[in-house]
Amino acid sequence: MCDYGRGLARKYAEKGRAEGMEKGIQQERNSNILGMLREKIPMETIACITKVSVEQIRELGKLNGVL
Repeated sequence: MCDYGRGLARKYAEKGRAEGMEKGIQQERNSNILGMLREKIPMETIACITKVSVEQIRELGKLNGVL
């Protein structure tokens, strides 16, 4: 493989890792939010802790059968 090809492969591998990490962080955040909803923590408190809007929390809860 030429240097250009290696550079492209490295660039896309790094991009894939970054996207994977972001997806993992989002999944963990959603899991935490759902856990707090199950514990009946007020949505306003969850929003304050997670920096996620109350509307997004409500939607996540509805999509996952928690609300």
